[in-house]
Amino acid sequence: MKIQDKLKQNSFVKGVIIALIAVFIVPAGVLYAENILIQADKQTYDGEKTVFEGNVKVDYEDIKVKSPKAIVRSDKEGKPSAATFVDGAYAEKISEFSRSEVKANIINLSLLKNRIRAEGNAESAVFENRKPIVHIKAGSQVFDIKTNVIVASEDVRINYEKINTLSDKAKISIDAQGELKKVEFLGNASITQDKSIIKADNILYKPETDEMVASGNTNSVTVIDSETEVKIWSDFQQYDNVSKTMITSGNVRIKYKEYIATGPKATFIPEENSSRPNKIMFIGRSRIQEGQRYIEADRIQITLEPKNFQAEGNVKTRFTQVQSYKDMNNNKENKL
Repeated sequence: MKIQDKLKQNSFVKGVIIALIAVFIVPAGVLYAENILIQADKQTYDGEKTVFEGNVKVDYEDIKVKSPKAIVRSDKEGKPSAATFVDGAYAEKISEFSRSEVKANIINLSLLKNRIRAEGNAESAVFENRKPIVHIKAGSQVFDIKTNVIVASEDVRINYEKINTLSDKAKISIDAQGELKKVEFLGNASITQDKSIIKADNILYKPETDEMVASGNTNSVTVIDSETEVKIWSDFQQYDNVSKTMITSGNVRIKYKEYIATGPKATFIPEENSSRPNKIMFIGRSRIQEGQRYIEADRIQITLEPKNFQAEGNVKTRFTQVQSYKDMNNNKENKL
């Protein structure tokens, strides 16, 4: 799903954190130090905190922070411990090839906890050639400096080109080099791409192996061609983007055209030289229904195109006959 590409702004987030730390370790009352410049219409200090008001601007190398108001708090020893940008804060980083931004109603920085929190319509985005390539929107976004973990909460939405995600919470982990380790979508998670969608209680993406794991009340829809859908319900789904295979397990139920198949485990296998799934292998005692015919077997293989299936292992077939309303009335009349 190329989520790794979508989250290139992680390096930007780390840059913003570093810049903000540098800004707030400047002694109260100092407006300019080394490569850091703080500008504001007004500045006051009461012994515990410094308040910058009116067109507050912070410049640090290629990072700019803007806010109507900024408050820097100090501990008992007079050292800066926390800072808050209020009334609509905005941070921007411009490099040679891209532009990144973070904005929220409030941005809080805790120097003691090494954490920055953007609250209230928190948004972060990355642009390339003035075009947004990824956008994260949530009620809040928290950046932990020590663990390199980003946690977005409250109606989290991540958009990247044709891919859209939605979840109650998202947890993004990066390593010391700024490379993405994993992305966790937690609570009512869904990922949509073109006409395909996957929903689950939780969805985990692992960039190193390029695989995605969905668990809990999982259901997905895969579009085979422009109109035909394969609907899948299960407890667990795992998609490997390298091999283009998907494994489902736990109360698996699949609907494709006239087929309704159920079983403990099923694997989707692509056709040769294609990422398009064309075979579904059911392992374990499974059943497939086609119209009024029911087949049970230890193994069932469904081929999508050309449409057919094969059953093996203790195969049992049952036919049911459903009478129409007209036939039922005819039978009653004949008995009279």
